[in-house]
Amino acid sequence: MKRVKLTAILFLALALAAAGLALAQEDNLIINSQALGEHTRPLVKFSHAKHSEKIADCTTCHHDFSPTGNRGSSEGQFCSDCHSAQPTAKNSVSLVMAFHKQCKECHRFAAGKGQPSGPVMCGGCHVAGAPTAKK
Repeated sequence: MKRVKLTAILFLALALAAAGLALAQEDNLIINSQALGEHTRPLVKFSHAKHSEKIADCTTCHHDFSPTGNRGSSEGQFCSDCHSAQPTAKNSVSLVMAFHKQCKECHRFAAGKGQPSGPVMCGGCHVAGAPTAKK
């Protein structure tokens, strides 16, 4: 009986460790979508670690959108898998608008609740002196 319990505990520990690795993401990212080609503004440095401390539900940012609402997670996919540089009949939200809408709306929402929030003006994310994308 002890052996069965020990095996079950070991299996559970390994499963939890594997799940943590599967859900892990780099702490700091440079948002550089090749779908947009050469960027006109400096690239955005994004701290995934800093955001995930405040946002517990991954589907807040990583979404699988349908006309009826979010249903699951798009983690591991690129935004450009669904959003193109220009709006289309299939998806009226361009890639740039998807990035801006996602970030700015969340920052405004947090600020409205009196919580620490991020910038909503261009220069707050696109910091002067940061590199622009290279094709």
